[in-house]
Amino acid sequence: MKFFKFDKAKFKPNKSSMKELIYLVYISFIIFIITEVVSAMGTTRFGYIQNSTICIGVGILLSILFLTLFVFKKDKRNYYIGGFVLFLIMTPLIKYIWDKFYVFLDIPSDKIWCLILDYLIILLLLSPLILLKKKVFYTVLMSSILMILSLCNYFVSIFRGIPLAYSDIYCINDGLSLAKDFLGQNKLIFIVIIVAMLLAFIVFLFMKDKREVRITSYTNIIILLVLIGGTYSYYINLVNSKTLIYYSANMVKTYRYNGYVYSTLESGLRFIRFKPDNYNQESIVAIRKEVDSKTQTNKETAVASSKLTKISDNSSNKPNILFVQLEGFMDPMSIDKVMYSKDPIPNFRKLQKNGISGKMKTPSIGGGTARTEFEVMTGLDLEFLTDGEVPHYTILGHETLNSVASTLKKQGYSTHAIHNNQGNFYNRNKAYSSLGYDTYTSVEYMDNVERTETNWAKDTVLTKYIKECLESSKERDLVFTISVEGHSPYPTNSDIYNFPIKVVNSSLSKSDQNQIYYYINKIHESDEFIGDVIDLVDSLDEDTIVVFYGDHTPALDLLNRDGGNVDRTTTPYAIYSNFDLNTDFKGGDISAYQMSTIMLSLAGVDLGPMENVHKSLSSKQDYKKDLELIQYDILFGEDYYLNEDEKIKPSNLKMGTKDIKIESAVLQDNQICIKGKNFTRKSTVFIDGKEKSTMYVDKNTLRVYCGEDNTKDIKNIVVKQIGLHNIPLSTTNTVKLSE
Repeated sequence: MKFFKFDKAKFKPNKSSMKELIYLVYISFIIFIITEVVSAMGTTRFGYIQNSTICIGVGILLSILFLTLFVFKKDKRNYYIGGFVLFLIMTPLIKYIWDKFYVFLDIPSDKIWCLILDYLIILLLLSPLILLKKKVFYTVLMSSILMILSLCNYFVSIFRGIPLAYSDIYCINDGLSLAKDFLGQNKLIFIVIIVAMLLAFIVFLFMKDKREVRITSYTNIIILLVLIGGTYSYYINLVNSKTLIYYSANMVKTYRYNGYVYSTLESGLRFIRFKPDNYNQESIVAIRKEVDSKTQTNKETAVASSKLTKISDNSSNKPNILFVQLEGFMDPMSIDKVMYSKDPIPNFRKLQKNGISGKMKTPSIGGGTARTEFEVMTGLDLEFLTDGEVPHYTILGHETLNSVASTLKKQGYSTHAIHNNQGNFYNRNKAYSSLGYDTYTSVEYMDNVERTETNWAKDTVLTKYIKECLESSKERDLVFTISVEGHSPYPTNSDIYNFPIKVVNSSLSKSDQNQIYYYINKIHESDEFIGDVIDLVDSLDEDTIVVFYGDHTPALDLLNRDGGNVDRTTTPYAIYSNFDLNTDFKGGDISAYQMSTIMLSLAGVDLGPMENVHKSLSSKQDYKKDLELIQYDILFGEDYYLNEDEKIKPSNLKMGTKDIKIESAVLQDNQICIKGKNFTRKSTVFIDGKEKSTMYVDKNTLRVYCGEDNTKDIKNIVVKQIGLHNIPLSTTNTVKLSE
């Protein structure tokens, strides 16, 4: 008895099945070319006009695609012959396009195999069309998704200098708000209209696309299975041969060499928190014992040293500790082929010559301020997380971590954070609570904020609030300040401005010169802010130590393209104090996650758990392996490493150092005049829960216009500081309306 009858006819290739395969191979190639070119354009900023050859080539490929579709619809012999002849004629053009494309991407010859993997992945993503009835609909849908993502990557790369990654899902709201400022209202509306039209077309196509035979030949299924197995084997071979690369601090290089689609998928797969080799309780306990032993030895040495130098352990002798993170800060003198009318950073240069200084390896380039901030604050190495991941969202949104703030709070310090940007950008208003900060002064709590030509807050405002933090308590203070003035984008038409420092003797293009011209004058103002902070420190009666450092190199087109002879993975740092430091440390090369260890050690205070790890194990051969095990245990593991007294709780974070209060709300004609303290331009009046258009008069006065008929039933009046996405950051006391 036969249970299965083999039907040879179902496995026999036919015209339809062959057309499907040819169509699949060709459309995948076109999508591959487009996504890679657009991705490269975003990270190099060559532009469409300058790369007309590439764009014309893509246009030719699309033209061939439409002609191919026309041939497929006309199922006649002469159309097939015509299509084949046309393809032969176009072959030299396709070869020419490929050569230009390859040169454009500037990929080493051994990385061509990575691009083949990228093409195979796109081929797999489109291959379900041979199993579906609505084949054209699926092709258009998947192709649109891939191309829209590549366009998003293009704009994101231009804005912040690093590509789009899976982790950006967590900060999509922040990205959309920045898109409005970056693109402008009109361009954003145009993009929304185009996307809406595309969605409407896809829906229309779904309704109208004719249902075809689901499986035209079972041979295609066999080919698909072979393709899946072959692609996986090919991927494993690239991994084993170490042809695929991963640069944790240089996403641009990773995406360029490995291919855009593969790199984007990998950024999502890396969110699967794989357990490191040798992770178990015994290995963590052994590392902890080693760290504790070396920490005790270090303490005994420090006590002996303090007795010799007659230094008291009294808390009043502990210094204030200041971290100043400078947006996009680097030494512009290191950029090749350009000179300036004078040194843009004289104050920082003086610190480098006279104090402790060096280079700091950062976890990202061109953008990702919060990533560097996280490493410096926590001592954790982001190399063990995923591409572009911002732990403010993925980790600090739901758990607490030891930081310089929590460590110093246990030693009697008041802890403050300052940033001249929106308070809830990068989820900072929640993240800083998880790190143990007492106060957070964001731009919503600042007055007299000057703006740059690209609408970023200038750094000069920060000095006032650093001083406020230092004066807000009798205890010693930690003040962690993050600047924003040097942020991208850097206009290519900045020659319309009259800035004091000029670009001279440069062989660079006009657009590059203009970008650098704008950039050096912004960081020159940041350098003036550095000078103001030094003057403030010198004026204090309390011992104070401060470190200045860049969060990442700037997203200048020149650096994105060829590096400009600049090491984009490092930024400069310099340490200054108004008292003598008893140390032999002279600076040098460090990583961002080691900065807190250096600063706390120089200040002579107790170190936190991660700082003790770095101080005890940094000279060990297996330092990085031990660090990975500890980090996995703290972030995702069983929490064997930390003692109970080292685990912290969220702080009761206060926004701003000064209370914003309402003292009275009085009806005056058709206005409500609200008197109080410490109002800013971000103070907004809410009447009975409804937001009202608010006029800022001064820091003690707000006004709301309303008709007399609307004032009779008013019960409650409050003032809220409004942050990004119209989210209230804090709320004042409630008052009643007075006549």
